[in-house]
Amino acid sequence: MINECKKFNILYLHNESIMGGAEISLLNLVKRLNKELFIPHFACSKEGPFTDELRKIKIPPDFVQFPSIRWPNPVQICNTIRKLLDIIKKKQINLIHSNQPRSNLFGAIAAKIRNVPIIWHERCLERGRFDSDNIFSFLPDRIICNSSAVRNRFTKGAKTDAKIRTIINGVDLREFNLELNGSTIRKEFNIDEDEPIIGTIGRIDPEKGYECFLESARIILQDFKNVRFLVVGGAFNNPSLEESLYEMSVEKGIDKNTIFTGFRRDIPQLLASMDVVVLPSEIDACSRVLFESMAMRKPLVATNAGGTPEIVQDGITGLLVKPGDSSEMAKCIKKLLDDKYLAEQYGNAGRKRVEEMFTIERNIRETENVYLELLNENKK
Repeated sequence: MINECKKFNILYLHNESIMGGAEISLLNLVKRLNKELFIPHFACSKEGPFTDELRKIKIPPDFVQFPSIRWPNPVQICNTIRKLLDIIKKKQINLIHSNQPRSNLFGAIAAKIRNVPIIWHERCLERGRFDSDNIFSFLPDRIICNSSAVRNRFTKGAKTDAKIRTIINGVDLREFNLELNGSTIRKEFNIDEDEPIIGTIGRIDPEKGYECFLESARIILQDFKNVRFLVVGGAFNNPSLEESLYEMSVEKGIDKNTIFTGFRRDIPQLLASMDVVVLPSEIDACSRVLFESMAMRKPLVATNAGGTPEIVQDGITGLLVKPGDSSEMAKCIKKLLDDKYLAEQYGNAGRKRVEEMFTIERNIRETENVYLELLNENKK
């Protein structure tokens, strides 16, 4: 059994420097870890908003380059593994929690050399890509998947299946609380109280389905002239994408009703201002926006793809539509605009579902249980 007086050093490996859903989930985890048991350490690849957030919570990161494994460079690979071995030894690491394919393989090699257990945390649906994590899934001691859709990537059989744990994202109900209202957002963007707001939140990437959202907005404005549309999120990897979406809104004649906010941190306040929240992604493993919207009692219209159907109950907490079907998306949004009672029902059911199944406390507890399970095994 674990000695409750001992503290365990957990090394988190992370390759991204931007702030997206995965980064928010990771920060939520380390902020709320049981500090009487676990001490978090980080090895990141580069400076950026994510490492800035780590320093704010007094976790100074180490830096390790995680080279591409598709086009391997032997010198870079050796340097990476050597640096990880040094960190493991220097900080007396008891367990490694790796968060991306780029860091997983190198972390696993270093873990095996130092006889330290390693967890791979899978948050992506690797469609049509080189799925190195599936190929090398025999290496980690545990694999945490944030949805059953992600779990289904791993097709190696009973041995791999036994090491997988599905832990769905969680939301902090103290942060996404019902006392917030959208008045500050409406004032900022000069939106009247009688103008419904339809919003979508997420990083601006081609797979996020914003073109479909804008086309549905065009359809909706044919019947609802005073609706406003909020597109919340930044294009970290390709700033020109945001510009092209704005140009698209001009071409569709909806630019006067559409606001592109860029990257924002005040997501609870933005959600509080919205009447309907839309997730138009072509595919999403486990979007944080779904939990956060339900926590704020907002009805959802989301695509029936990836891990979304595990979170949104069609006809109970929201409406699911086929990816890329802007006509059906517009129809569902208009249904909720027309029927305020139905929208309220969906919102209430969503909040109840989050309270029962998707709290941050549950997410942390289940993750810590995986840590303790592995640490106990490694002690034997």
